[in-house]
Amino acid sequence: MSILSCSGISLAYGTDVILEDVGFTLNEGARLGIIGVNGAGKSTLLKIISGALRPDSGNVSIAKGARLGTLEQYTDSSFLGKTVADVALEKFSSLREMEAELLSLEACLDNGDEDIIKRYTALRDRFEILGGYEYKSKAISTVKRFGFSDEDMNKAADSLSGGQKTRLSLAALLLSKPDIVLLDEPTNHLDIEATRWLEEQIRASASTFIIVSHDRYFLDRTTTDTLEIENTHSTLYKGSYSQFKEKKKKLREDYEKHYKLQQKEIARLEAFIENQRKWNRERNIIAAESRMKAIERMDKLEKPENAPSAINIRINSASKSSSDVLSVRNLSKSFGGKVLFSSLSFELKKADRLFVIGGNGTGKSTLLKLINGVIEPDGGVSELGYNQQPGYYDQEQMLLNDGVNVITELWDAHPGMTQTELRSSLACYGFRGDDVFKSVSDLSGGERARLAIAKLVLSGAGLLILDEPTNYLDIQSKEVLEDALKNYGGTLICVSHDRYLVSSLATRILEIDPSLKDGYKLYDCGYEEYLRRRVSTEPAVKRERAVTDGAKDYCARKKEKSEKRREEKRKEFLTSETERLEKRISEIECEMEENPTDYVLLQKLDEEKSALDGKLLEYLDELLSFMD
Repeated sequence: MSILSCSGISLAYGTDVILEDVGFTLNEGARLGIIGVNGAGKSTLLKIISGALRPDSGNVSIAKGARLGTLEQYTDSSFLGKTVADVALEKFSSLREMEAELLSLEACLDNGDEDIIKRYTALRDRFEILGGYEYKSKAISTVKRFGFSDEDMNKAADSLSGGQKTRLSLAALLLSKPDIVLLDEPTNHLDIEATRWLEEQIRASASTFIIVSHDRYFLDRTTTDTLEIENTHSTLYKGSYSQFKEKKKKLREDYEKHYKLQQKEIARLEAFIENQRKWNRERNIIAAESRMKAIERMDKLEKPENAPSAINIRINSASKSSSDVLSVRNLSKSFGGKVLFSSLSFELKKADRLFVIGGNGTGKSTLLKLINGVIEPDGGVSELGYNQQPGYYDQEQMLLNDGVNVITELWDAHPGMTQTELRSSLACYGFRGDDVFKSVSDLSGGERARLAIAKLVLSGAGLLILDEPTNYLDIQSKEVLEDALKNYGGTLICVSHDRYLVSSLATRILEIDPSLKDGYKLYDCGYEEYLRRRVSTEPAVKRERAVTDGAKDYCARKKEKSEKRREEKRKEFLTSETERLEKRISEIECEMEENPTDYVLLQKLDEEKSALDGKLLEYLDELLSFMD
């Protein structure tokens, strides 16, 4: 059954067309991934679907009664006066109101008012059915999944960082369970564990999801359909991102093949027409006109549009360097009394591709800063091999000078290059024309990332130290960078939450986790094998989950209610049995009176009566105990 339909959606700002005749239909429970280059109009389409933006033309139809929820960009005022727990629980306003009414009614139960008792009983049953006894524990548990601790629950929500607010907003949205969920880059600010958990929630949900994301691994795990926005138009494909990629490649190849064949046939016919016209005889003119009509009758294919331009990266490494690239020995670091890791040791050889993974705040970026000499360790050493030239990419792009323009930034780093060489290089990263004269301070996050990568590529480094290099890049740019790193002959150490990148490139995995011995563990394998080994080494004994007060209260109430039901059933049984026994005893006494001389029968009836009398007394005693 269809739950959402878009038809003929078009939007332009002046002469700049963003979307043109975009349309698709989703059935209940579908999970749609929307992809496209930066600026293609993905987020704009989400705003149109949510009603936050009106298109120039077209319609959005949502099934009657369907609730739509979107990951809002909260401001400080949205969280003002609320704690983290308040934000998590505010989606349960109806249950909280019912809970308050139940407490109010409980205070009046001792009065014995029949109406109050009936009202309380009905409300309590409804409260239980709607999940009233577990909503608090469920809400807090969900928020914790997004990186919040017990201590965070009482924090003022408006004091959180931007990333924390996004995570809290995402948790609140999932808890509200709308029928249609719109998510714009939901994995931003999430570590790998939180992203995995989010994937499972989406896969298990009955809601319909529309997801804009550059996380290819996430899209593969969650989506059932893919909508690509390219050159202002949209195309819907069945299947996840990887399936879309293969289908699009095949469709494009087939279309280009048919277009070239058609153009070849048209050229042949036009050459024939031209040749016949030269003779200018009647039969030649008739033949020429016949071929012209054949061309006119053709269902002509449009010339395939060029795919949006992507960055074009080729990374050269220094040729003369030792095979021993990096030696890290007994490295330790703490911040504010919190130990990130201690005695961390590993060796990097030429062509190794080591990926550092772990939760947010575990010290991954700190490790790269230690290796690059940006900060000092508490203990241990990090030494480069002979003639090793490192290149460092910082996810915060702190190595860019905001006081200059783009081309000057690159020229300062490579003064031996000509302006033509610099402009040619910058064009590979999307800086064309007047873009090269933009001030670095005015660049977007994606533009800063591309400029920092451009500087790094030209450095000729034999060791690349990369901190979240795919952040701010669209899918197409990620894949170009990924291909370049695959072909890179040097050594790579990289921090990344991009599991697609990790899965494609990693030859070794360094996991940083405070729960591990010394805070880390090194795996000499790729990502998929790391996942298998990690699962096989997890303790077989299930960890006992902490039970919140709300959950304890719910369990106690449930147990009490269950005991009452058993008690009522037992009383019904005893009452029924005592009545049956009394009736049978009465029948026996009648039989004994009617047969005073049949001693054999009398003995048999007397034995049965004695047994029934004992059972009746036992049941009557138990019944009396319920009345105490």
